[in-house]
Parts: sequence; C-alpha cells; structure tokens
Amino acid sequence: MRKKRMIFTLLVCGCMIVGSITLSATVGKQEITQKIAKSASADALPKQVKKLKFVNACKQLKAGKTKQFRVNKKGVIWKTNNPRIALVTRNGKVKALRIGKTTISATVKKETVKVVLRVIPKKVIGIDPGHQQRANNGLEPNGPGASVRKAKVTGGTRGVSSGKTESAVMLEIALKLRDALEDKGYGVVMTRTKQNVDISNAKRAKLLNKKCDIALRLHADGINNSSVNGASMQCSTASNPYIGGLYRECKKLSESILQKYCQSTQRRNRGISYRDDLTGTNFSTIPVTLIELGFMTNVAEDQYLTSEDGQKEIVKGLVAGIDKYFKK
Repeated sequence: MRKKRMIFTLLVCGCMIVGSITLSATVGKQEITQKIAKSASADALPKQVKKLKFVNACKQLKAGKTKQFRVNKKGVIWKTNNPRIALVTRNGKVKALRIGKTTISATVKKETVKVVLRVIPKKVIGIDPGHQQRANNGLEPNGPGASVRKAKVTGGTRGVSSGKTESAVMLEIALKLRDALEDKGYGVVMTRTKQNVDISNAKRAKLLNKKCDIALRLHADGINNSSVNGASMQCSTASNPYIGGLYRECKKLSESILQKYCQSTQRRNRGISYRDDLTGTNFSTIPVTLIELGFMTNVAEDQYLTSEDGQKEIVKGLVAGIDKYFKK
C-alpha cells in the first residue's frame, strides 16, 4: 500500500516564538498530526522608543549665513545660550551673527540634545591705526627688495584745537571700528591696540598679509593752511612694481570706502590720490588703501575727528564702505 504524506507549512514573518500548537488532518481512516510553533504578532510586542537626536545640524557656520537645524521628533523647543553669537527661530533656523561659540539645544518633553556651534568670520579686515606714540626715524626699504629707504614710522600731525596727536586719535577710531566690524560678523586684525609700540610700516603690512582679506590704513591730514579740509584716499597705481597686480581691487576698495565715508560724515570728498611711495602699501599682498579722514590742522575738522559723535559717524561710514566693497 502506498503511503500518503501531508505537508503542513506555516509562514510567520516578523514574529517572536512564544509557544506551540498541534494541527491534525484525516486522510481516509488515517489521522495525521503535526506540532508547530505558535508565534505572536509583532504588533503585540512593545515598540522600541526612539532617542532624540539631530538629523540636520552643523558645528561651524560663517557669520551672516543661516542653517536649518532638525531633530527626529516633533514639538521641539529651540534655544541658543548666546544670542549675540547666533539666533535660532522657533522652527530651528539658525542665523550666525558674529565670531564666537554658542550652544544650540533642542528639547522635546524631558529630552534635550545640544551642539556647540562655532561662528567664523565672513571676512577678515586688517586695520592699521597710523603712526605710534613715538616716531622711529630709522630707515627701511620702501618695498620688497627696494634700494630706496624711508623712515620706519613718522610722527604724524596734531590737532590745532584738541591738542591730540594723530596717532592717539587714529587708535581711538580704530578700536571703535574693530568693535563695529565684529558686530557685523567680520574678523579684525589690528597692527596695534596701544600707543606705546614700535612697529614699522613694513612690519604692519606683513602682519596684515598673514590673515586678512583687505587692509585699511587710518590717517589724518595736516597742512600749513587752516582753511583746507576734507577726506581723501591714497591708492597704488597699476604700474606699482610691488602691488600693481592688485590695482583694480585697491581702487575699488578706495572708491567704496571714500563714497560711504563722505556720505556718512558729510566731509568734503577730495578724491583719490595715486601714490607708489608708501611703504605700508608696497609691502601689502592683499587689497589695501589709506584714508585721510580729515585735516587736524582745521579747527572744525579737528573737533569733529576727536568728538564722540564724530567718531560714531566716521565708524559708520567706514563699515558701510567695507560692506559695499564686498557686495560688489
């Protein structure tokens, strides 16, 4: 007699074995039984709880830029622990403001995740407050490899009304300019932050070349005619043997700053003077310009350059000029 077989098949997907059952079938007079495992549906098992985590974030952002941060859950409360460095909206959009570090946190119920965000400068500005407390009449080359030699640092002019030296007033303005630029997300390198230094014009240029995108040299004018007034720029020419290749950028920088400066301060615009004999310019390898902010030998302009209100307007104009240069 031929034996008959019956095959029992049970397909179970995504289940966990929890016991067994017995199936039976009758073929003719013969009963066949089969013991199989009994499983439970995955839906009956407890679900694994997801931990809160970032799915879109960054650890570094350039000042002025924005980034959408996200986590893997809804109902998030976003926070920055230093709103001067970066802001975050209720939807998790982060805007970098100025150089520094801040912690961006996301909280859902009792869970919180954090990331330390470093804001880097959008551009780095070199500021050279002209002159210093004491002149250094020692000589240095007028440019890299030049046979012509000039004084390392001259003494500068003095205010006919304020009695202040050019070097002191330029330092006052430079420090305020630094703060204003940093508030706008720029990085700043200064050749000096105090009066009592001895740094030649060539050394100043080399210092700014290392880290800066542009260089701005701050000066004031003086002349034996108290009626002369106004602001001007001093820029290298296209034929300058040291920095001629940067002529277009230096000219654009000069034009941008002079226009916005005169607009802000209402100083007379005396235009751009093209010179190739400035040591601090000739040693530059980045776009550079020198601004004569006004005449300290003019009573009204000396008072303006040394006043608190005047310096605020000066700084505002210089920042606007730098902004304009980088927007072009």
